[in-house]
Amino acid sequence: MSGKPMVALALTSSVHDMMFTSDELARLRTVANLVGPVEIASPETIAPLLKEATVAITGWGTPRFDRSIIADAGSLKLVAHSAGSVKSIVSDELYERGVKVTTAASANAGPVAETAVAMMVVMLKRIPWLLSAKGDKNAIKEHWPIRELRDLCVGIISASRVGRDVIRLLKSYPRLRVLVYDPHLPAAEARGLGVELASLEDVCRCDVVSVHAPSIPETRHMLDQCTLALLPDHAVLINTSRGALIDEAALCREVKRRPLYVYLDVTDPEPPLPDSDICNHPNILLTPHITGGMNQARRDMGRLAIAETLRFLSGKPLEHEVTRDMLPTQA
Repeated sequence: MSGKPMVALALTSSVHDMMFTSDELARLRTVANLVGPVEIASPETIAPLLKEATVAITGWGTPRFDRSIIADAGSLKLVAHSAGSVKSIVSDELYERGVKVTTAASANAGPVAETAVAMMVVMLKRIPWLLSAKGDKNAIKEHWPIRELRDLCVGIISASRVGRDVIRLLKSYPRLRVLVYDPHLPAAEARGLGVELASLEDVCRCDVVSVHAPSIPETRHMLDQCTLALLPDHAVLINTSRGALIDEAALCREVKRRPLYVYLDVTDPEPPLPDSDICNHPNILLTPHITGGMNQARRDMGRLAIAETLRFLSGKPLEHEVTRDMLPTQA
């Protein structure tokens, strides 16, 4: 065995093949020995990989790094997660050992933001509802008003990674007023982003509302009967974050009551129950949690995890660390 540090690919072969290119793995092998991946990710298969590992690269399906897995991982110094949220893999024991944790969430944020803005354009144009018209222009009257993403007020719930990417993309659209509800966003930072800080109620009064908050106890059903009632008629509501942020029963009642246009990439539960009202209203569009990385962006997430690993092994500061203090506000 060479004197190189050990990096454990603590994920399944199927996830490994989705996330990493041969070129990126070759870069990693120049400075480290690799062990893994495994066919089935479980405490029994992952723990042996960690015994001599300095770094563990994790991903979707990796089990939680609790005492049962890291008991013999005395050399472990970094967990580089090649997916978004790290909440499913970290533990107090991991942080208490001084192990650093990073996430590839920023590489996943771009596709989510791009889809959110694309759906704003598509839904304001009423394109999903005009597809069945087969080119008949008389159908336009039935779905009026048809609008463009300009000269409107857009509300963003949370200046998260995705929320900030949405804000960046919206800058290319003319004459938009962008309001942001985020109790953790300082006023000076909001000014730097070119947005206005606002209450949740004021954000819900916008023409377009896009949800990008984490799912934590404080945000559960933040969009409930009271806040949903503030949406103006013909408003567009988009949720690409977490289903629990919206009271879906209240949403269905509101959409049945007046013209609202809703796009949900996430639901609660996920997938929704087949007989749920949320599946059976023409003004509610559903996709199966596909706004994040599905192909090329997954490679970007793998690249980021490897880049963080290389940075750590060369003694450079991490760029995407998630400390224990950050966890309560993470997705």
